[in-house]
Amino acid sequence: MSSLPPPASPMAGAGAEDEARDWAEMPSDALAAVFGKLDVAEILTGAGLVCRAWRRLAATDPTLWRRVDLCHQGDLLETEEAEAMARAAIDRAAGTMEAFWADTFVTDNLLRYISQRAPALKSLQLSLCHYVSNEGFSEAISCFPQLEELDVTFCSLHGNVCDTIGRACPQLKHFRLNERWSILQSEFAPYEGMDDDTEALGIASTMPGLQELQLIGNNLTNDGLMAILDRCPHLESLDIRQCYNIQMDDAMKAKCARIRDVKLPHDSISDFKYRAYIVSSIANSGSDFEVDMYDDLLDVVTEDDDADFDDIDDFDDAGSDGGMYDDDFDL
Repeated sequence: MSSLPPPASPMAGAGAEDEARDWAEMPSDALAAVFGKLDVAEILTGAGLVCRAWRRLAATDPTLWRRVDLCHQGDLLETEEAEAMARAAIDRAAGTMEAFWADTFVTDNLLRYISQRAPALKSLQLSLCHYVSNEGFSEAISCFPQLEELDVTFCSLHGNVCDTIGRACPQLKHFRLNERWSILQSEFAPYEGMDDDTEALGIASTMPGLQELQLIGNNLTNDGLMAILDRCPHLESLDIRQCYNIQMDDAMKAKCARIRDVKLPHDSISDFKYRAYIVSSIANSGSDFEVDMYDDLLDVVTEDDDADFDDIDDFDDAGSDGGMYDDDFDL
């Protein structure tokens, strides 16, 4: 009498099924949902390279690239690598990109590249972008008429740039223009040139639809702030921390009372993402910097170090697309 082999255990069958599963056959909608949980860098350097099917989805589904967040990539990669990654993401968005957020590595050339390929951009956030000039920024911003949110923090923009922004972006509702160095309240008051309402008056005259305005470390005076409050009737949030030229007299307090959320010049900056770069008022803190030990992605830069940025030539990007990342997406 011949004996039959024992039935396979359920666990053994499950293991064999897992080993035989072809991840390339995952339904495209399920795979797109998984990719949607990943950031741009993870797709470009990881998940998007697993197999041909995954590469195809990463390269051809523009919905994955509507929001391109490359913040901190400039700290982790060389400028050329970070810029190549940005260009690859912009290309794959195929004109549908609505948000671009980055820091440090952005150049005039990259901004121009975005302006030519992202006509529907609604949100632009740039921080610590010393390679971006007034001229390059002004040229690019004129191509974003649908922009609703703009964050320019610790960049090298100045002068009439706010007037240019307001005229180019009539739908702007959220504007953050934060300066790298704040006024030291008591030390520099006697010197000329510390009061400057150019940016404030540009905001007041061209951005009537603003709902949120952040001007940390700005040199505006009461006159400039009054102009903003008079001509931006929809403001719901105003942040003028470290704006030490502002005197909160009774008239100014009355004007600000109608705004739901107001942060005043001497309010704490403990919740500000880039607080490590702000020079504190000597009168308030007795130190040159407020540094958060957990801000390990931010290098505190001194004035001597900052001077070196002026001598760095812009990266000349001869390539037109994503460079090294295009090779990874060969189908």
